[in-house]
Amino acid sequence: MQQNYFEIFGLPVAYEVDRQALSKRYRELQQEFHPDRFAAKSEREQMLSMQYAAQINEANNTLKDPVARAAYLLQLAGVEISPEQTTADGEFLMQQMVLRERLEDVRGATDPEAELASLEREASQLFTAQESAFSSALDAAELEAAKSALLKLQFLAKLQRQIEALEEDLLD
Repeated sequence: MQQNYFEIFGLPVAYEVDRQALSKRYRELQQEFHPDRFAAKSEREQMLSMQYAAQINEANNTLKDPVARAAYLLQLAGVEISPEQTTADGEFLMQQMVLRERLEDVRGATDPEAELASLEREASQLFTAQESAFSSALDAAELEAAKSALLKLQFLAKLQRQIEALEEDLLD
């Protein structure tokens, strides 16, 4: 129970994660530690199985999500980030304002679907660039730069969720 999330899945501690290996090991661990398999065991064993199953689920959810994984890696490195913390990069914040204004204007665009697709591509490229910046900074043990990239990833992930929500709304 004292293993970090990467150890639970037998994966190297790194930003890049083998998604197939994660998925495969997750299914194996779920089968092995599913509480139903411990129904005939002692109360203590049942409780431990439930706790471990919950930890496996939490670890899987964290490692699958790029932003949560980045935050977890920084946490392992001793860097804490409070939920209300935000980036101080003025240029990035201005870029985010422009992107959000474009998102608000999508409904009124001549071709809303094309505008949304363009916005989605741009957000995806920005997200990928920040993932790369995070990974490079973490590999170089430049924790402040990694933290800065994570804060930007959080903004971009929220923007991507907003784009997806608008896309679903437009399709309805």
